[in-house]
Amino acid sequence: MHLAGNLSDLLLALWRGTLDCGVSDDVETWDWAVLRDDDLWTAHGKAVEAAGPYLPGSFDRKPRNIMEKLNTSYKTWEFQLYTFGLAPALLYNILPEKYWVNYCQLVHAFQLMCQHKITSEDLQIAHALFCTWERNFEMYYYQRREDRIHFVRPCVHQINHIISETIQKGPPICYAQWTMERTIGNLGQEIRQPSKPYANLSREGVRRCKVNTLLSVIPELDEPPKGLPEGAVDLGDGFALLRKRDKTSKNAVGVYAHAITTFLGDRPLPRIKRWARLRLPNGQIARSAWRETLKPIGQTRMSRNVKLKLNDQIRFAEVLYFTRLAVEDHDQNEWCFINVAIVQLYSLPDDALLQLSFQTVVSCTQLDEIVVVDVRNILSVVAMIPHKPTLPSGTTEDRFFMLEKPGLDISNLTVHIEEEDDD
Repeated sequence: MHLAGNLSDLLLALWRGTLDCGVSDDVETWDWAVLRDDDLWTAHGKAVEAAGPYLPGSFDRKPRNIMEKLNTSYKTWEFQLYTFGLAPALLYNILPEKYWVNYCQLVHAFQLMCQHKITSEDLQIAHALFCTWERNFEMYYYQRREDRIHFVRPCVHQINHIISETIQKGPPICYAQWTMERTIGNLGQEIRQPSKPYANLSREGVRRCKVNTLLSVIPELDEPPKGLPEGAVDLGDGFALLRKRDKTSKNAVGVYAHAITTFLGDRPLPRIKRWARLRLPNGQIARSAWRETLKPIGQTRMSRNVKLKLNDQIRFAEVLYFTRLAVEDHDQNEWCFINVAIVQLYSLPDDALLQLSFQTVVSCTQLDEIVVVDVRNILSVVAMIPHKPTLPSGTTEDRFFMLEKPGLDISNLTVHIEEEDDD
């Protein structure tokens, strides 16, 4: 089975108090089983479902109400988004702090290991977090009690082998179970001799390996990517502006004109046409508030929040619209376009909560600050989901927590993670 599903099943069984309880144990002493309360469990399921419209379409299937669907048809991908994305924020101030912090250690390490590209620093951080999580998991839940030894399922120890397997084989996402299932399905579709299916399957597998080897040596032999839709503008390096677009040029007004003027400096303010969408090199499509807000929130998958680089710092912002600024290049004595996004920034994450959660709860407020950024500084599309936490400072306010799609590069928000001393 999938590791994400196994870990999710174990943790939820503990928090809901549904795991087998020995005759010498008492579920009433399980202070971690906060979701035994029916009202709290129902409210938590609704919170998971309410987060769905804020997850971009590129995140694939959104998690449904986990209270209603947990025992029927909850998919592994839903578990991955829930357990290793939504739950750290949704369970903040619900799980007792020591269990929640322990859980966040697991989540951040798991997120690091889900990337397509994993650095040696990521491996070191993940290894420290996995080891700390496993040790504290046994101390907090199992407590070296014979009647709780079934709490320590094989998946608890399996995660400590992920690091060594990654060093030998590469990122786990390249050989995870759903990758293997897709490959098996593809090979099965290529079988042409029902009388000898296994021999045919073996030959197709060998043929696939030969083709992949040839393409890795000579990438030019691969099929070219599909062309852009009509009306799109290829900006190079994988970026492309996609329609809809204003039919006529207009003058920017108000705060938008001020932001563009600040971006251009001493250059004159040009007339502009708004664009609705931007394709990113990672395949995601960033949308804009200009068109996305025309639909009610329940009928959309919000894709207008982005992660970008601004002044050598990772920031998050809501895209209002994209445009092309026509400016004169005096050095070349010709006119050219600067392709930009007009965005409304979110604040920097709450630092205390960020450190307490090991970067798993990136909680921001939306600012009134509108700025202009070059589209090439946009890194990915993210989810910004409303919540109202009580921060470590004691303040309770409406905020947004950020969620990135599993598999994409995780933001390094400069939280220093240290290994705990064995002493």
